[in-house]
Amino acid sequence: MVIKTSDINDSTIGKIVELRGWVYRHRASKSVVFIVLRDATGIVQCTFKDTSKHFKDAESLLIESSVELAGVVKKDERAPTGYEVEGDALKILHKSEPFPITKDQSTELLLDLRHLWIRSRRQTATRNRSSRHRSA
Repeated sequence: MVIKTSDINDSTIGKIVELRGWVYRHRASKSVVFIVLRDATGIVQCTFKDTSKHFKDAESLLIESSVELAGVVKKDERAPTGYEVEGDALKILHKSEPFPITKDQSTELLLDLRHLWIRSRRQTATRNRSSRHRSA
């Protein structure tokens, strides 16, 4: 049964869960791939170790790819929400294109793609700070 990321809590520790969502953040090393999965209710960190048969697929994912995964929930204080799903299964529903804004882009290109930059995490944080300042 597929659950929402917001349903992951102490009662799900040690249980196998299925999740669907989009890759919000992605980081890979030699032995583990970290995927922060986002759905309509929140985020959760998922990991795939190099011993997993899905390691190469997890490694190839890009931000905003849509996936369905299953794994065991574990408590991990280092994870963004305090919980981590150790992946056992991964199904790529749609692989996204590379994000067009990268380091060292021309000013003209950045202006053409500014609608994407406005949606970035940094911009959201700046907007939240300024709105708090106005309400004080």
